[in-house]
Amino acid sequence: MVFSPVEIFDSSFGGLERAMQVATQRQMVIAQNIANAKTPGYRAMTFDEQLMKAVERAERRDVVLEDELSALTENSVKYSAVTKLMTAKLNVLKTIVTQGRR
Repeated sequence: MVFSPVEIFDSSFGGLERAMQVATQRQMVIAQNIANAKTPGYRAMTFDEQLMKAVERAERRDVVLEDELSALTENSVKYSAVTKLMTAKLNVLKTIVTQGRR
């Protein structure tokens, strides 16, 4: 029996993938804020502001290192949780595949 990718990977894989992509983009914005914390005139941006920037110009704010580090930690926890969910789902598939060979 041949399964198509749609039958093997349920819709939650797509959601988990998108969540990981969003967390990665959010991490990049936070890292940019931290890297430029001491740059004169640099204004920190939130992830949402970065998205809005594609549509309209958003007003920037001063970098508050503690806020950025807090956001970095929160985002890392979310990314880790999504990664663990994805790993668990892949392990289930791996078990199914290896059990089929026995």
